[in-house]
Amino acid sequence: METTEVISKLSKKEEAWLKEQLQPIRVFGDREYPEDAVPAKVAETEPEWSGLRFLRDNGDYDPDCDCLGFEWSFSVDSDHGGWGRHLWVYAEESGNPDNVVWLVQKFLKKFRPDQCSSLTYSTTCSKPRVGEFGGGAVFVTADEIKWQNAYGFIEDQRAAFEAKQSKAHPTKKGRKR
Repeated sequence: METTEVISKLSKKEEAWLKEQLQPIRVFGDREYPEDAVPAKVAETEPEWSGLRFLRDNGDYDPDCDCLGFEWSFSVDSDHGGWGRHLWVYAEESGNPDNVVWLVQKFLKKFRPDQCSSLTYSTTCSKPRVGEFGGGAVFVTADEIKWQNAYGFIEDQRAAFEAKQSKAHPTKKGRKR
């Protein structure tokens, strides 16, 4: 999966929150520590959970999988359609839009509940194989996430076409040969 999107026009407070959410943490009991600040005595035990802070409440996230599925950087840039201070999220290979969408929805809930965001992605293959290329889109609000992928679109269109064809050309039952 490949993707690139931004969360634009960030206030300093929004940027600070996003940086905190993207921080690697380790959880021991009811305490969480930044990954690089675990006290020595605590570090002797295995953490109950580790990963980026924003994923801690995601029941679908597997902390044993060491694959976030996207990279990010913060920038202040006025050359790209007025993005201003922004977070750029991207994946060049092996991306995971689920994690990006989880972060974006948390951000919208906290700071912009009346706004929406979208993410498009492509799926590719190292060789030209039939049926191995596609992509999709995700529409995110504070309350809802809607997914559409190329394969689902094709299947929906095929089913609608076949239903239309069967109405236009019904099978003749009871006809003797």
